[in-house]
Amino acid sequence: MYLAEIFASGFRCFAAEAPLTISVQPGLNVLVGPNDAGKSAVIDAPRHVLWTRGDDFLRLDPNDFHVRADGRRETELLIRCKFDGLTAAEQSRFLEWCSNEGGTLRLYVCVRATLRRQRGGGHIVMTQYRACKDADGPPVEGDLREYLRTTYLRPLRDAERELRSGKRSRLSRILGALPIMASQSAPAAAGGAATLVDTMKAANDSVENNAAVQNIEQVVNTSYLESLSFADDPLTATLSLGAKGSFDQLLERLELYLNAPPGQLERLNRGLGYNNLLFMAAELLLLQSHPDQVPLLLIEEPEAHLHPQLQTLFMQVLEERAATPAQADHQQVQVLLSTHSPTLAAGCRLDAMIMIIGHKAYPLAHGKTNLAADDYEFLRRFLDATKANLFFARGLIVVEGDAENILLPAIARRMGRPLGKHGVSIIKVGHRGLFRYSRILQRADGMVMPVPVALLPDRDIPPDAAAKIVGSRKTESTIFPAKKQQHLAGLRKDDGGSVRSFPSEQWTLEFDLSRMPDLAELVHAAVKLVKGDRRKTRGQIIADAKAKVAAWQADANKSDDDVAVLIFAPMSKKGGVSKSEVAEQLARLIDELTDAPAVFRAKLPPYIANAIDYATSSPAPPAAGAA
Repeated sequence: MYLAEIFASGFRCFAAEAPLTISVQPGLNVLVGPNDAGKSAVIDAPRHVLWTRGDDFLRLDPNDFHVRADGRRETELLIRCKFDGLTAAEQSRFLEWCSNEGGTLRLYVCVRATLRRQRGGGHIVMTQYRACKDADGPPVEGDLREYLRTTYLRPLRDAERELRSGKRSRLSRILGALPIMASQSAPAAAGGAATLVDTMKAANDSVENNAAVQNIEQVVNTSYLESLSFADDPLTATLSLGAKGSFDQLLERLELYLNAPPGQLERLNRGLGYNNLLFMAAELLLLQSHPDQVPLLLIEEPEAHLHPQLQTLFMQVLEERAATPAQADHQQVQVLLSTHSPTLAAGCRLDAMIMIIGHKAYPLAHGKTNLAADDYEFLRRFLDATKANLFFARGLIVVEGDAENILLPAIARRMGRPLGKHGVSIIKVGHRGLFRYSRILQRADGMVMPVPVALLPDRDIPPDAAAKIVGSRKTESTIFPAKKQQHLAGLRKDDGGSVRSFPSEQWTLEFDLSRMPDLAELVHAAVKLVKGDRRKTRGQIIADAKAKVAAWQADANKSDDDVAVLIFAPMSKKGGVSKSEVAEQLARLIDELTDAPAVFRAKLPPYIANAIDYATSSPAPPAAGAA
């Protein structure tokens, strides 16, 4: 069986009137979203219901109860985990706790808690762990309780300590739980291969029979312990490996460590990242191999201590293991993972991701978004770590090229709406993927995600004045009216939900800026700076460019389009000047302006200012409750 749904009401950031209901699927589930969105609360919810293996003991306290907007704390909370896909053996074994829903047996496990004020001050939390959807079934205990315990990997874990030998070490418990170890806990039958117990006993006997060891024993016993003993209670000591205890004690003497690189003989201490990989591998081995526990793995921030390439490799392995169907010798592992890493987000399947935003869950599985099947395939190939920061942003601007990617942050700063301050990311996707990426944040059920998405597609219809630099390409007056209308409608075809398009008003961003009387001279100066002139200083190049534009604008025979074409021509395909390099110079020139935000805004094409206003309109996250 697998965890199919998590419900939380009155728990931390999930209010009673707006509870969390999140569907999870077999295999891999990746929680992404900004800080304080609720990812840790989603991970902790099943921990409180199911409990975990290991040393961590988790109990609800007053801080786990949601704080309302008026400052009052909830006094009731309910967390529920629904399990689906029960095998015939599981149905028979846990029939007492199951619910029959239309002929299908499902298992609901709940914790219901009440916050009570004590007479002497302070609060006490009363908890009940029960089955059934409304937490009114039998208590969850005994065999079921042990079966449901999950494996939890905390953030910034000390993997080296977990893998070290010692009393009740995590490694010894992992090894002891592996079915293959059951045959190693007793001596081998006559003629059989030696077991681990046999091997340790043989090694222990060899140590005890060593002459140096026996000599030390004799000295300790005769020179010291004999003098320190009572007549009726003689003290004697044995020096050995200590392998005569229980099998558990034997396992506690084992440790798992990474070998030295090839060519080095001595054992080396490896870094935190590699030890984390080793520890996670050991936990995955246990989950896949142990037949008597639900193979559910909860991981917070596995990217801790891993550089990007290792993160990518780890996600590939985790995805492969989670996708492996259950077989006779191993179970299919279900993973619920939270991350802040764009590298990990880019490395997993899009339909395995769940965005947590504003304390709400938005699964990206097929049928949950406006993405078509081929969109998922496209994004699997092209959604890289740079673009994957869209999963953590509070607002998005989706652009086609490098020029917009470079220029818009400078424009936003001069407008007084810096993108970083507002948590806005720019995603450069190229023309083909512009609308595919925006559909990630559009819901099939019509819900509006609280992430404003501004699309900036180029209008891509050259003005008539540009006929000489576009060759045989159709211009404003020569394109067929029907085709023109179809093209313009297509620029807004995916508007809806939180997605809005802000197409360029004339041709492209660079051309539109060149048309603006108060910005034309800056664009032309940027072009001239890219071309360069060793005979002139930077200041002289800028001054000459401004003078040239002023002369063009003063010419009554030249329209705004004519002036813009003269400025834009070097950036066209025939001009040979890089748009990206011009954007870099123009961004610097904009940063050097002293205009007040309102003054600079008035100089811009309105659609650019409107797009930045919209993308930076996301409200601050709610303060009530804890994520």
